[in-house]
Amino acid sequence: MKTSEFSTTSEDSAVAVSNRRSFPLGTLMVCLTIWLIATEILIFDQIKFNAKAQLIEQATRAIHGSQLLVPTERPAHFPGAAKMEKL
Repeated sequence: MKTSEFSTTSEDSAVAVSNRRSFPLGTLMVCLTIWLIATEILIFDQIKFNAKAQLIEQATRAIHGSQLLVPTERPAHFPGAAKMEKL
């Protein structure tokens, strides 16, 4: 292999590396921010749901024996999907 062929190959690879687009850091930051906000919303929504379920259970105990139905898990998108439990 000649020296001139080696330098041409090195120059071609250097040009290829410089033509490569840089990592889209801004896009990554936007996606991470959206994911973080969505996660926080889901966590706070679950806390709020648990607090309401606890209040319903306390109200049921205060009534002493009334048959109220309390959801044991979050309802799905259609109304008949929630499991109900008698207290």
